[in-house]
Amino acid sequence: MTDPEANDDVPEQQVEEAAPAAVSYHRQMSVSEAAESSGAGLNAPSWLAWFEYPFAVPDPDTGKKLPEATGWAMDSVGRGPLNQVGSYTGSAILRAAIREAGCFDCTTHGFKPSSLLTLMTSIVGVIAAILMPIVGAVVDHTAHRRMLGVVSGFLAVALIGAQIFITEDNWFGMLIIDAVQTFAFLVHTTTVFAYLPDLTLDQNVLSHYTSRFNLRQYVGQFIFVSLVIIAGEARGADRSVESSLQTAKDSAGMAFGYGALFLGYAWTFLFRERPPLSKIPEGSNMLTSGFNRILETSGKVWRDYNHLRWFMASLLFSPEAGAGVVLSIAITFLTVFMKFSGVEIAKSSLCLMAGNVLGSLISKWLCRVINPLNSYRIGLTTLGASIGLSVLILTGPERRDYVYGFAAFWGVTMGWTYPSQRVLFCTLIPKGQETEFMGLFVFTGQIMGWVPSLIVTIMNENDVDIRYSLAIVGIFCIAAVILTIPMGSYEHAVKMVAEDSQEKLREVVEATSRHMRPSSRSLKIEGKPDTEITTEQNKVEDEPPIVHDA
Repeated sequence: MTDPEANDDVPEQQVEEAAPAAVSYHRQMSVSEAAESSGAGLNAPSWLAWFEYPFAVPDPDTGKKLPEATGWAMDSVGRGPLNQVGSYTGSAILRAAIREAGCFDCTTHGFKPSSLLTLMTSIVGVIAAILMPIVGAVVDHTAHRRMLGVVSGFLAVALIGAQIFITEDNWFGMLIIDAVQTFAFLVHTTTVFAYLPDLTLDQNVLSHYTSRFNLRQYVGQFIFVSLVIIAGEARGADRSVESSLQTAKDSAGMAFGYGALFLGYAWTFLFRERPPLSKIPEGSNMLTSGFNRILETSGKVWRDYNHLRWFMASLLFSPEAGAGVVLSIAITFLTVFMKFSGVEIAKSSLCLMAGNVLGSLISKWLCRVINPLNSYRIGLTTLGASIGLSVLILTGPERRDYVYGFAAFWGVTMGWTYPSQRVLFCTLIPKGQETEFMGLFVFTGQIMGWVPSLIVTIMNENDVDIRYSLAIVGIFCIAAVILTIPMGSYEHAVKMVAEDSQEKLREVVEATSRHMRPSSRSLKIEGKPDTEITTEQNKVEDEPPIVHDA
């Protein structure tokens, strides 16, 4: 997961004799806090600002509500349905393709209908692996991070809107549109995640943020999926092609509204510009610098950061890697093997959402109690084991009802594993170089992210029982866990990162303050008038003490 840091760092609290009323905090300022202290940004009109209230996530230590934190929460609520529409359009496409082909084992466009989703996912994954370094270069070497988020978000929403017009006759064109939308969505997600390490330098605060973001996302998705189910039940949905197509239209229309509202507001008023983090190296250009940076960063990780080396190896097999890999495999399995309708897929998604909420809370608690690395390991092991068990239990449509129980448990393990992964990544990367390492993080996920779906496609084309497709995901989960074993001590890794981060972090914070507006360098904390967070120019100490009332 992505989270800015946990200096060994997070300076220990020190209690000093002090006047009872004097409460003072001095901690190193994060990039978003520097942007906030500059006073720059677009503020929503007062009559519209109330809309931000349900999405505001205050820093648990300071009470400060950063615009980017609110924007992150709002964007995540909009992203959830955009990502989930593929469940319904994918199922409709499979059913329309099967009808056109004439049977499950017949072919259309050279492949079995049941291979189309996984094949297209593999193609998108390969393209993403090739192009994502260029996206990373734009974020890293230009001041256009925000613009990239705006454009990619607009395309992701607009292409979902196009899927409202899916029919039995244009299913192949919609499959292409869905693939392009998946890539635009991936670019947008990458840009959003580049803002995450900027929010705070405290591991526990970052864990708090990610947990709250996930909870809001799950609630938003829960409402979305509930509306899809209500719409389907109201018109008497069944397992016909026509019913699946209508469910796809319903979900695309609702997701379009979600995306236009939440992404539109977040990127208009909440996400702010960022300065270039570095210049394009001599001898490189925008097309090559991303690849060169990936090679340089990979070399740096291999030489200097043993913990990151093995974590990146683990990410190669992470089930979150790739462009909708698990989704395409799961939808193919449910539609073709378990004979689920679009509304039944929505009901299983609802069970998944409910599990996600519980898993998110488990992740927050375990990241604090046993550290993010161990939380990630246990969560991923549990996910892999549960997927393996489902292969043995879900033997056909007659066991359709068991899917809902498995979906709930998968939701718990996914809601536990993915936030832990992001927090782990953010605490292990050198501070002030977040975007550089985020590029490697995303690229690593794409290198082999397409492999599971390609394996499933090959298996399916060679008449291997499609239920074993789920086993591939479980095997990748266990492989990812095994590769974390050589990482060593989490505490030692965090300490080493903290020692390497000080100078670079100061440079980035100062650059952000200058870029936004070099005015006040003091960030007042809500409810604590005598408290301030200072930048380097306002006396940043290498190990700033936190002073509490005795």
